[in-house]
Amino acid sequence: DLKLSAVERKGLKIGGKEKDRAPDWASDDPRAVGKLFLKKPAHAGVVGNTLGKIWCPIKGLGCKELVENIFLFTFRKATGWRRALEHGPWWFDKEL
Repeated sequence: DLKLSAVERKGLKIGGKEKDRAPDWASDDPRAVGKLFLKKPAHAGVVGNTLGKIWCPIKGLGCKELVENIFLFTFRKATGWRRALEHGPWWFDKEL
């Protein structure tokens, strides 16, 4: 008996408005969606830089905020994706 709210039914659009550019989700790079349980909003650049140094220290990763404190991580190397998923949950700013 689960039901979606009006906002959840509307969905979430991922990708840019530029028609000539392939959207982020069209890439073959491994991706993961993560949620930060922080009391304050986090910035995608800070989250991506910090976690990228741990998960993908050589090639880094892309981090795009989908909604407040929910991020799409695009890994430039599959080993970073595996590290993030297999060794989590992770702490960021002293929170999960």
